[in-house]
Order: sequence, then C-alpha cells, then structure tokens
Amino acid sequence: MLTFRSLLAFIFLAAVAFGQNITVAPVPNDPLELANGPVQVAETPQARAATVELLEKAQQNADLFAPGSPAFALKVSFNADGSVLYTGAGQMEETWLSPETSRWSVRLGDFSLTRTFFHGVAFDDRSISFIPMRVQMLRGALYWPINLETARPLIRTATANWKGKEVTCILISGPQAEPTATPGRRWYEKEYCVDSKTGLLQVWSDAPGIFVLYDYSGAAVFHGHTVPHQISIVEGGNTVLEAHLDSLLGASEVSPDSLKPTPQMTAHGPFLSATVRFPQVVRVAPGASTVQPVIVHAILDEDGKVLDAELLENSGMALSKSALDLVKRGSYVPARNRRMQREAFINVRFVSQ
Repeated sequence: MLTFRSLLAFIFLAAVAFGQNITVAPVPNDPLELANGPVQVAETPQARAATVELLEKAQQNADLFAPGSPAFALKVSFNADGSVLYTGAGQMEETWLSPETSRWSVRLGDFSLTRTFFHGVAFDDRSISFIPMRVQMLRGALYWPINLETARPLIRTATANWKGKEVTCILISGPQAEPTATPGRRWYEKEYCVDSKTGLLQVWSDAPGIFVLYDYSGAAVFHGHTVPHQISIVEGGNTVLEAHLDSLLGASEVSPDSLKPTPQMTAHGPFLSATVRFPQVVRVAPGASTVQPVIVHAILDEDGKVLDAELLENSGMALSKSALDLVKRGSYVPARNRRMQREAFINVRFVSQ
C-alpha cells in the first residue's frame, strides 16, 4: 500500500508528465506577493546555512510550546469571514504548563470546544468530528507558521521591501523542483518573508493567493519571544481572518490539578496537523495550450473526505468553480494518524489530453 508521502510524490510526477507539452500560467500579480522580481538559488552550503538559520530564528520565536519553555496564559479575539462553514466573532484562550498539561478553548459562531491535555492524554468537553477551518488557520498562524517538513528542499530567495523594511523572502519547494533563478514565485513554492535585521516573520504564504500578515507594533515580549499584536489572513485580496492578541501572561502559579478533566470529559475529537500541499491533475478535451492552476483550500478528515473548501482567488472563472466542485466531491488519501484533521492546499491542474 502506498504511504501518504509516496502517493503525493506519484501525483507530483504525474502532474509533471501530463504537463510537459503545455505552458503553465505564471502566478498572478498580487500586492502582497513580495517575491515578484529577481530570485537567487541558495546553491552553496554557506548560502543554504544562512537562509535556514534565518528561518529557524523566526520559527523559534513563534514556538511557545518548546520543551522547557515557561508556562503561559494567552487570550486572543478574532473575526472570521469568507465562504466557509463557521464565520463571525470568536475568542480563543490557552493555558499551557508543559507538553503534557495544557488547556485551550475556542468559540466561533455556534461552535465551541474546550480541550485539555492532562498527563499527555487529550480530553474534550463535547464530542466533535470537525474543527472549523478558520480555527485551524488561526492556531497555525499563531503557533506553527514555519514547517520545514520537506527533506532536502530547494531554497530560493528574493529581497523585497515590506512597510519600509528590507525583508528576505525565502521560497521553499521539494527536491524535484527546477533549481533555476527564474524570476518570481512558482505555484508550488511556500514563501516566508522575514525581517533581515530582527529575524521576525512578516509575511507567510503557504500557496499563491493566501497571505498571513504579522503586525508587531505593540507586540508582547514574553521570555525572549516577540508575539505579534495583530495577525491578518488575506485570500484573493479579501481579509478572511483578523486576530488580536488580548493578553499573554506567565502561568507558573497555575496548579496542574486545576486543569484536571472532569469525569464528563472522556472523548476527544480530531487533532490538527500541519498544512499539506499536493497537485490534482484533471484531463480534459484537447486544445488547451496554457494551464491556469487553481488552488483550492480544504479541510480533510481522517479518511480523506473533504469537510470544507474554498478558493484562494475570487476571479469567478468557470474553471475555478469547476475546481472547487471537483475537490468538494473528492476523496483523498487517509491520514496516517487516524485522528488527524488536515488543512490542505490542492493545486488543481486542468491538462489537455
């Protein structure tokens, strides 16, 4: 049986094979797309090491959950929008004492959840099968924006200006990608734009069309971590999530027993995974000479069923709507962990036969 990663590799190679004789449209212009000019390949060990060091600095700054980190209590208010299942005003609170003991709660519309980890075991206050897309996006943007899961990635860099500051935009893709300095971003590249002086992440984009923006004006400084005061997520030019850090305090005085689950807290719903990306090739009638990829943002359950999905652009093209309908009806590879909910960016490519 194919593993999840090996099947994704097969799909990637199939996409390349089907698309050899056609032209792929460039990534659309977007004012938030900072890597839109000259790009350099990090070819030497020194260049790769310097780039990875900058990324790791930004990653460590965001990681409040590292073993040995001080306990904290955090409160965030947010507003969610877009064509997804749960939108509106929301609140999230987190009390973290150690990797084995913590509690977080969230409310968004008529969805609410309190999840407790006690001695490393998860307990929920109610039975759920789905955590809203915007909640997963918020937790990813706040705690786990940088995920270098690709082995031996291709690294390309570009210098840009963001709000009057020089940033280094780091473009990450798999080892199969072409190691050339072609200008601009590619469809399959992740993008991290980091302040070259402070090492703070400014803009994160998992796929073309979606951008996470970090505002550090009035940021909270907590034991060496600089936590953004505001986080905004923009899709297709529309802001779909705005989050505000209300408070971040130490929680060393909180007793672990105060987080002990009640007897009624016996079940737990799905865990949240890092984002995944993969292409989906659709063969259509002959005649197309240019492929316009369509990125669909989706939530997949443990069996690979699509629970929620949206487009990352708002052109209204019939092709885009077809891609969204296709993904909503689709079924994908089950998760390795049978209790895992995955956030996915699916690159739908309509390829002429």
